Amino acid sequence: MQRTNVKVEFSIFGDQFDPNIVTNTLLIPPTRTWLKGDRIQRELFSKETCWELATEYEESLDINDQIDKVKNLLQDRKDQVVKLIRQNNLECKFEVVINIENNETPAMYLNKDTIKFIYDLGAEIDFDLYIYS
Repeated sequence: MQRTNVKVEFSIFGDQFDPNIVTNTLLIPPTRTWLKGDRIQRELFSKETCWELATEYEESLDINDQIDKVKNLLQDRKDQVVKLIRQNNLECKFEVVINIENNETPAMYLNKDTIKFIYDLGAEIDFDLYIYS
């Protein structure tokens, strides 16, 4: 039986930049990167360059478990992230992807520390909710 699972992605993105700059500055290997113009599908191309850090899909009934995993990796590098974003005219965001199974809805709230962290980065947060059963 499938269980509700959650994945959290943190992305630094912009028009054109070298994702290796982010990797070398933060000393964190990305989960994946892509360049503006990279082919996504047959006639679909990336509209921006991106450096992404993400969890795997994990069984969870509280999105903060996955948010904290990403946040903990970035916490001591917050100032470096902000500097990279400003110097390279980039943006950043968190994406929380929730796959609901068996009507098991996870806790969906952001504590004050997480809200402050997202604000300090100048990040956006996006929630994708998929209900399967």
